[in-house]
Amino acid sequence: MDDVLVVGAGPVGLVAACELARQGVRARIVDPLERPTDQSRAVLLHARSQELLAALGALDRVEAASRRITGFEVRAGGRALARMRLDDLPTRYPWALDVPQSDTEAALGARAAELGVTVERGTGMAALTQDADGVEVTLRSATAEERVRVGWVVAADGAHSPTRKAVGTALSGSFSGQHFVFADVDAETDLSPDTVRMFAHPEGISAVFPLPGDRVRLLFLVDRPGTGETPTPELVQSRADRRMEGRVAVRRSRWLTYFEVHHGQVPRYRHGRVLLAGDAAHIHSPAGGQGMNTGIQDAANLAWKLALVARGRARADLLDSYDAERRPVGAAVIRGTTALTTMGTLTGARAVVRNTALHVAASARPLTDAAAARLAELTVAYPDSPIVGSRGRRAPSTARPGTHAPDPAGLVTTGGAPVRIGDLLRRPGHLLLARTDDRAVLEALRSALGDLGTVVPVVPDAARAGADEGAVVDPGDVVGRAYGTGDDGLVLVRPDGYVGFTCTPADPAALAEHLRDVVGIRGPGAPAPGAEVSSSPA
Repeated sequence: MDDVLVVGAGPVGLVAACELARQGVRARIVDPLERPTDQSRAVLLHARSQELLAALGALDRVEAASRRITGFEVRAGGRALARMRLDDLPTRYPWALDVPQSDTEAALGARAAELGVTVERGTGMAALTQDADGVEVTLRSATAEERVRVGWVVAADGAHSPTRKAVGTALSGSFSGQHFVFADVDAETDLSPDTVRMFAHPEGISAVFPLPGDRVRLLFLVDRPGTGETPTPELVQSRADRRMEGRVAVRRSRWLTYFEVHHGQVPRYRHGRVLLAGDAAHIHSPAGGQGMNTGIQDAANLAWKLALVARGRARADLLDSYDAERRPVGAAVIRGTTALTTMGTLTGARAVVRNTALHVAASARPLTDAAAARLAELTVAYPDSPIVGSRGRRAPSTARPGTHAPDPAGLVTTGGAPVRIGDLLRRPGHLLLARTDDRAVLEALRSALGDLGTVVPVVPDAARAGADEGAVVDPGDVVGRAYGTGDDGLVLVRPDGYVGFTCTPADPAALAEHLRDVVGIRGPGAPAPGAEVSSSPA
């Protein structure tokens, strides 16, 4: 088994390390900070990220430190222009969570410890070189320097990533833009704490993000600050008085900073044995709270693939699908957040037109529902991925390969307890839903999937499950309606919660062929694929 080094112990690096451990590979994770951040930084956790953290076993801790957000509102002139509801999102978690990044990191750190992963603090990546068989990394702390050889490196070391520089690549984009004040404060307000609010004011856009207790995150568009200038509590309060209808009174300042909007992305996410994720791969405006969430999905997408390769169970070119799937997502996020920032920073007559358009659009519920699903990142899909596929017939308007796996209510265990697809994804590896009670077919499917995951028979009633206690009962055919399996089909759900393969009727040979020829799975005991890895960082 090849060792994996994760550089950076923010949310992205911690998710990568946790998921690698869950999939059978214990990573070494380092971070140059002597202690975890106490700054709030990224505060918004969307529904798709919550699904991933639930499968990881970390969501309960995160939610305990957060506030649920059920709506987004835009206000101007003392009235609401538009409201977007989250409570009808097609997810088990129809809300966002507002939670300081420091608490998210603490929850993920606790989960990492449970999985046997310890963050090495005060240790950073100083240099690296790679060849076809591994990566030579120089790690440096305040007191020592260490050279290690590892099989793979995951770079989750942020917007100024030393690892990105070490592999000879750089962000390409726009590195000057609007300036904002971020203010993490304790405040008194009569604004309801279940809603994120944006205030469209002639001076510029502002926003309130409710956090647990009396804590809120305030955001203000401002002019370019002077060199070395820092925001003051007085500046924050004066902006709040003028732009937020006089409804926010700051009592204590926790963290104040200026932020300049940058947009950029690396040309490729994979460089031989080094994989870039999160801000190391893409940076963009904080509009919509997409940054941390996109990085978490990067990590979840990458980790299960890297675990298979590191364990010698898949060809190394499986990792090319990480770039193929996630880089277009990063580019789309940059386009979307750029548009949101541009729209939010309009002034004068253009701002009047924007406000009118928002008010009109908000009256069309289908439009706001679609916008909410995009914001929650539930519409992210990989329909053109090189590692997804299907065989046989497929009903229209059902989940396609490369799309987010639906999680319908209505399933129960053979003992009658409610169960969801999301619950089943807490098991490591792939999840194979098999709409058949044919014992021979089920055994052949289990043989084809092997140690890559779990086969779960889906039957219409408990009597059809026989002695298979792992079966789930689907009396209302919710799996059939969601996935188009009919009475005899299969759906392979990847560890990151996306549909990887569908086949109707259920065909073990077709499953085995997909895993071998499309995903690149090797048989147990096959040699590790080191010779197939390009050493070029270009």
